[in-house]
Amino acid sequence: MPKRPDLREFVLVKNTMSQVESEQKTNGDINSPPTPPKKAKEREKNCVDEEYFNSYNDINIHKLMLQDGPRTRAYEKAILENSELFTGKTVLDVGAGSGILSLFCMKAGAKKVYAVEASPFVHVLREVIELNDENGIIEVIHGKAEEIELPSQVDIIVSEWMGFYLLHESMLDSVIKARDKHLQDDGVMFPSHSTVYCAAVQLDEYMEDNVGYWESVYGFNMLPVATRVLENKLSGGAPEVLVLKESQLLSEPCVFTEYDLRWVQLDEVKSIRDRKFASITRDGKFHGVALWFSCDFKPVFYDEEMAEKVRPVTLDTGPNAEPTHWKQTVIVVPRNDSEVEKDEIVGWEISMDQSEDNPRHYQLGLSLLDPETDEHPVPCECKMARCALFAALMQKEEDDLEEIPNIEDEPS
Repeated sequence: MPKRPDLREFVLVKNTMSQVESEQKTNGDINSPPTPPKKAKEREKNCVDEEYFNSYNDINIHKLMLQDGPRTRAYEKAILENSELFTGKTVLDVGAGSGILSLFCMKAGAKKVYAVEASPFVHVLREVIELNDENGIIEVIHGKAEEIELPSQVDIIVSEWMGFYLLHESMLDSVIKARDKHLQDDGVMFPSHSTVYCAAVQLDEYMEDNVGYWESVYGFNMLPVATRVLENKLSGGAPEVLVLKESQLLSEPCVFTEYDLRWVQLDEVKSIRDRKFASITRDGKFHGVALWFSCDFKPVFYDEEMAEKVRPVTLDTGPNAEPTHWKQTVIVVPRNDSEVEKDEIVGWEISMDQSEDNPRHYQLGLSLLDPETDEHPVPCECKMARCALFAALMQKEEDDLEEIPNIEDEPS
């Protein structure tokens, strides 16, 4: 029996379905006077936000996140092992939830922590902080971090804003706006960097459940139904959330996109497109492309003494790491010729587009590419002769540049 999806997966599935019901609620009765487009859009966005924040009033969601050991331990380690960054500093916790990150910052020696929570769960958060903060270091604020006012800018922003495939739920938008409004010019983001990876995968169990069943239904071949199911998933931008094993990967992971969270801008997360060509590492069946992310806690300092004190920590949600509640996101490929051989080249282009009607939702798209006729990115990590040659030339150029002596180092 398939495993029942957890609460965050229900939110993902709900947000990737048709938005007809949402539009009907926004537009109201058919006989009512038409709403001006700008006001209608604003009201629809408010409804989306209200539904999103209300979903985090469920205690089980917070329990799910707290019980995610790799997630919570990564934040604990990153904050406490870098306590020198926090001692005597002012911290903003965006989307404080249960308050665990604020409490870590307090324990690390922060002078002041603003725990900002927009959901109704803020009332529970206040009680948690009252029980654990004897010195009144943490101040709980109800509201959106980008809309509240603080008495002064902060030294550090911490937040657990990541969703499935990193960007689902679009909480990064709020973090960017809060950063631009509240963070000092030399302030620190925790985490500081994030990367989305992709790889070709084989999904034997999934395909058996969703395709194999239709091969013989009471003795009749109904495979066209399976094809339609997979096509609808792809055209609707609805991915699958699965726990993958490293053995299911058919190619080496490629970087889809990466962000320096101190400088990333809103337009960089609204729409992302990237094409990849990858060499298959073993014989198998190419069933889809998996997406996952990692977050690094390694802020950059120009002060060498401070830079040397930073102890980097990475939160990895990939198939080769300890499973997290984010699991991996898979865009299934509806194709009949799924067989691939070792060293074969496969290509795809992935798109992530933030919905204008529901900014909390991204439409995911996947197009398969022909390695022979479609243009390869430069540089390209596949093993085709022309790409391998170009990569070797680029590497030689880099090596030659490193061998050129620095004029400033030469004796006068």
